[in-house]
Amino acid sequence: MSARLTLVELRKATDTRAGVWLLVTIGVLAALVVGLQLGFADVKTWNSVVANAQQPVSVLTPLLGLLLVTGEWSQRTALTTFVLVPARERIVAAKLAAAGLLSLATTAVGFAVAFAGLASGGDWSFSGAVVVQLTLVNWLTMMFGTSFGLLLWQSAPAIVVYYVVPFAWTFVGRIVPGLDSVSPWLDIGQSRAPLAEPGVTGREWAQLLTSSLLWIALPAVLGTLRIRRADLG
Repeated sequence: MSARLTLVELRKATDTRAGVWLLVTIGVLAALVVGLQLGFADVKTWNSVVANAQQPVSVLTPLLGLLLVTGEWSQRTALTTFVLVPARERIVAAKLAAAGLLSLATTAVGFAVAFAGLASGGDWSFSGAVVVQLTLVNWLTMMFGTSFGLLLWQSAPAIVVYYVVPFAWTFVGRIVPGLDSVSPWLDIGQSRAPLAEPGVTGREWAQLLTSSLLWIALPAVLGTLRIRRADLG
């Protein structure tokens, strides 16, 4: 993977109407959430404001990574891309790197909005661990969306599966007897939740790793293998 390929993929992600509007929406929603909390909520601690500001980032940013991959097929540029760079793994790596950089950028926007809001009043009890943890959560969520794009290629099915399947698993895990004990190990939504607060335990880190291997690493590997073997003619 080269820096030039990563820059090209970054431009692909942000140089479209959908990409621009997603980025604008993330910033507006982050500001709105912080404004509502500071204006109406009783709890205005640094941790709570920052965690809430990152919610729009965590929900919407993964679509940028997903569309970055599926756009190759929806815009019919896959053949050109892989003719110019025949080593398809390099393109996949560049897309993952670009998605990761976008995650860091949008996370920084979320933090900036929270800091700006707290400047008008609030509890500034600072937790460096929460900053790192929320950054990690957003990066994992971005990789989550990107891996589904690698696996499914088509935007609409990938978006539906990305949002519906984990939600369905969470719902089933909570209502089916016996699954409550394994759900924290396999439900990435549940395993990410503790990282919004300091003091994450070793068991909770292990649960995050296990669920990430299932929902991120496995689809990414399968999607990469599919791309390597695909006939693009």
